[in-house]
Amino acid sequence: MIATVLKRLVLPALALMLAACAHAEEPTPMPAFTVIAEDGAAEIRAYAPMIVAEVTVEAPSLAEAASAGFRPLANYIFGGNAPRQKIAMTSPVTAAPKGQKIAMTAPVTAAESAEGGSYAVHFIMPAEWTMDTLPAPTNPDIRLVPLPGRTVAAYRYTGGDTPKKREKAETEVRAFANARGYTVTGEPEWAGYDAPFVPFFLRRYEIMLAVEPANKE
Repeated sequence: MIATVLKRLVLPALALMLAACAHAEEPTPMPAFTVIAEDGAAEIRAYAPMIVAEVTVEAPSLAEAASAGFRPLANYIFGGNAPRQKIAMTSPVTAAPKGQKIAMTAPVTAAESAEGGSYAVHFIMPAEWTMDTLPAPTNPDIRLVPLPGRTVAAYRYTGGDTPKKREKAETEVRAFANARGYTVTGEPEWAGYDAPFVPFFLRRYEIMLAVEPANKE
């Protein structure tokens, strides 16, 4: 079973691995943010506005949703768009539940329920692109979505991505946000930062929660 899940996650990412290997010495760009507070693996961050390419998939679990969503999004940035223009890969790739089928998000408990559900998988677009300049996807299932700036609580973990680690990360990030005087305003979001050629025990993942100050006027 574990081997099957790993194949589903790794095989769709071969195209990304080949592209990343050609530029392994170059750091993968990440969206801009400011750290407001931190404690070990936990941070409160203020993110600047960004644009994401989004696809919605139906899947019984996070692992299968990430695998299914990766294929069309990777195709888009590798030239699956109207002018066949390549777009730089950024980090992280994110996933979260879509609609009201499940109460939890991409990682944690409810997201791992037997019923599964609808997931939104995102690639973050490089900062130099705008809604006017990004090439139109040839796949009608892919949407370009502008997101406003936001504040999130994030908890980092490494050494493989498992339901147990995601559940622990969600518990820790909620406790951290509450202790720092923030109210959680959104469902958890899963983020994966590394290309497939990175050894699994070194890969970085996060659970993120949208938050705002509890005493906000």
